[in-house]
Amino acid sequence: MLVHTVFFKFKESSTEADVQSCAGDARNLLAKVETVKALYIGSPADTEVRPVSVRDFDLGLTVLFENISDQDVYQVHPLHDEFIANNKDNWSSVSVYDAD
Repeated sequence: MLVHTVFFKFKESSTEADVQSCAGDARNLLAKVETVKALYIGSPADTEVRPVSVRDFDLGLTVLFENISDQDVYQVHPLHDEFIANNKDNWSSVSVYDAD
């Protein structure tokens, strides 16, 4: 199993509608890529702030794949490209963490 986690920070000029549109695109585009086993997307949770807590992101995405090859298919998939094209102008930064 490969766990692909992405944290998006949006530009100050972005609106809540921009954030929600990105989340909708994740559900409506990325979740349809045939190699995606599961997809979760959400905003930072209102949990207790602890010294190890990181909440400096606007949207978090976790995608599960069977293996690295499946994730490789996802990375070049037209729906992934469409997701990026639709939303990249609103992002100030993107951080990716992959765990096998």
